[in-house]
Amino acid sequence: MSRQAPIGHRIRGRRKDIGLTQNALAKAAGISPSYLNLIEHNRRAIGGALLLRLAGVLEIQPHALSGSEESRLLADLGEAATDPVFRETPLAQRDFPAMIAAAPGMISAFLTLYRAYRSGLEEINNLSERLSHDPFLAEASHSILTRITSIRTVAEIFDDYDDLPAEQRARFNATLVRESQRLAESATEIFNFLERGDAGRPAASPAEEVDDLLYDNANHFPTLEERAENMRTAIDPTGGLFLTDLIKHLERRHSIKVDRLPPEDLSVTGFDWNRETATLRFSRAMPITSARFQAARMICRLEGEDAVNDVLNRANLGTDAARLRAGDALMSYFPAAMLFPYDDFRAEAQTLRHDIELLQQRFAASWEQICHRLTTLRRPGNEGIPFHFMRTDIAGNISKRFSASGLQLPRYSGACPRWVVHEAYLTPERVIPQFVRLPDDSEYLFIARAVRTGRGGYRVPQSVHSVMIGCDTAFARDIVYADGLPLDTPQAAVPVGIGCRQCPRADCLQRAYAASDTTNP
Repeated sequence: MSRQAPIGHRIRGRRKDIGLTQNALAKAAGISPSYLNLIEHNRRAIGGALLLRLAGVLEIQPHALSGSEESRLLADLGEAATDPVFRETPLAQRDFPAMIAAAPGMISAFLTLYRAYRSGLEEINNLSERLSHDPFLAEASHSILTRITSIRTVAEIFDDYDDLPAEQRARFNATLVRESQRLAESATEIFNFLERGDAGRPAASPAEEVDDLLYDNANHFPTLEERAENMRTAIDPTGGLFLTDLIKHLERRHSIKVDRLPPEDLSVTGFDWNRETATLRFSRAMPITSARFQAARMICRLEGEDAVNDVLNRANLGTDAARLRAGDALMSYFPAAMLFPYDDFRAEAQTLRHDIELLQQRFAASWEQICHRLTTLRRPGNEGIPFHFMRTDIAGNISKRFSASGLQLPRYSGACPRWVVHEAYLTPERVIPQFVRLPDDSEYLFIARAVRTGRGGYRVPQSVHSVMIGCDTAFARDIVYADGLPLDTPQAAVPVGIGCRQCPRADCLQRAYAASDTTNP
């Protein structure tokens, strides 16, 4: 299956829908009719400023014109179709493009329903786990079973003996009433314990809604970039923006006192904001890069919350939880835009051939902060390399994900065990590059590093994550980590998939699940 649907037929179809001739569209977009003809026949790839001009003339959103939305639907539908629930009614992937073209709204509705099913399934599993291990639930369950047994025994006595003496019948009646009341009380206690608030469950989880927000905006928010640049200039016109500059700005403009305390005086997060006393406290064990980022985040919260709210108000977020999570993500995007200014960062990344460790030194940042920023360089006409980004914990759970490279990242399951994001845990803090080939013969460069983060001393648990960034091998010459990899030898690439259920590779010895029937186009 093609990784990205052709763009030409969308342009041609939309042009005809609004009654524009090829000559008129070409003139309005500033290109020749012959070049537009090549584009409409999918013989020329377009993007950046030209894509925006065509989208503007055609009065359509760029992401709808480019096919990124359709590509995401294809990816999500392909992953959903491998679920064992469809084993008896397999879905053929070769039919997906036609299904989406014929009824995109129906496919979106199907995926919404599937997300609700997955959410319900996870809830059932969580409740089963709690019932098995929670002491209160185990005792309450035992109590309910005991009451049911007692009630059933009394009921059987009444059924078997019609001639019970009045005194004995009254005693059994009293027992029946008492055990019924206790059964109701025990059941009420369990329901109160398990109560989670609203009875309805959102069709998509907050994390999935935020994922969609990032994808819809290509992980680039121009209004936040512009505000961040203005704030940066106001704080430090010289451009250094060191931690001391940020602290002085907080003290001078906002009358905020900044303290650095022993780690045992703070929570494991390593920082604390007290609005009542206007005090921001950092752990002395917190790395300077993290303290600097948190100080910048505080400034963005105080001076740019309206810009974040403007993005949130225009976003299609269905729940308060999703809005809260999206606000947190944007409030992390904001300080990165301020600390790592777009033009300087992009130019330096190109000069250093995207050497993340050198970029860390140049911008006083962590590995993850630099990787994040690289994925946001999507300004039309001044784009950086289209990267994908993924972060996992040591159990394989995906906590952050975004892809502009064309690589499908798992939404409902774990990633392929052959991906270097897992291997990186074997050699923490070491950068590991990987040349991979997917079943559709697309090739990618992966770069991963396992990092430890600790905000305290010996007794404070450390967090361990593996952060992976990568791109299509077409951009490999601009990335230092590709040096030495056999990119000109396709058979040297590591054969990988997206996830086990989606992967058709029958010869993989690291399978966790058998290949689904839907993996065969």
